[in-house]
Amino acid sequence: MSLVGKYALTLVLALFFAAPFLWMISLSLKGLGEFYVYPPKLLPAVPQWSNFVDVFKQLSLLRYLGNSLFVSTTTTVLQLVLASSAAFAFAVLSFRGKAFLFALFISSMMVPGAVVLIPLFIITQKLGMIDSYLGLILPMLFSGYGIFMIRQFFLGLPRDFYEAARLDGCSNLGVFARIYLPLSVPALATLGTLAFISFYNSLLWPLIVINREELKTIPIGIAGLVGQYGFITPHLVMAGAAVMVVPALLVFLFFQRYLINGFVMSGIKG
Repeated sequence: MSLVGKYALTLVLALFFAAPFLWMISLSLKGLGEFYVYPPKLLPAVPQWSNFVDVFKQLSLLRYLGNSLFVSTTTTVLQLVLASSAAFAFAVLSFRGKAFLFALFISSMMVPGAVVLIPLFIITQKLGMIDSYLGLILPMLFSGYGIFMIRQFFLGLPRDFYEAARLDGCSNLGVFARIYLPLSVPALATLGTLAFISFYNSLLWPLIVINREELKTIPIGIAGLVGQYGFITPHLVMAGAAVMVVPALLVFLFFQRYLINGFVMSGIKG
């Protein structure tokens, strides 16, 4: 395929994947009268920027957004700490039962989230974490995929780094913090980006454990808008969805240069 053909194919694919996002933006700028026009028009006749003002008036959108950012950021950071620590142990250290424990962690990736949802809720309830930030954050800290991904990256680093540092008198914690973590920025950024977007967009778990208005995340807020006014103000629902997608999009754009590098380097050595 020629260079022109490759660029043309890339452009077509880019437009195909961007179409839902562009359609959401178009709907968020339409008035209620234009929303149900058939055949639908891509561009609004007169962009209704007031839709974004109205959705902020009807919902505590800033509060929901703040909750989502706090929960997503905190959960992502803690998950990176736990996943990288466990990955270092599985990739570098030697201890009894290492292979069995790693297989146990990996097997958790095969269990659908819906299967553990009820037991997880019961445990959260017994610990008194319903309707709290702890209930949103703590159950989401473990990631079998995250441990596997960072471990693969650590395995790709020369073993000489660890042995030389140990001969110089550096502790295992020192080797982890001073050598392995700085070298694993691409893998950590990749896992952090995927984790943040996943937590930020999460609806089911927050919907189960949160009842108080002041603790609701933005997916719950928009879902509530659909339930109460969805057939009356669908343009405001689209405006809220457009606001919701901005932080996740910014995080992805900022860290995208690490994503491919992180995926490739994590699979160098198994």
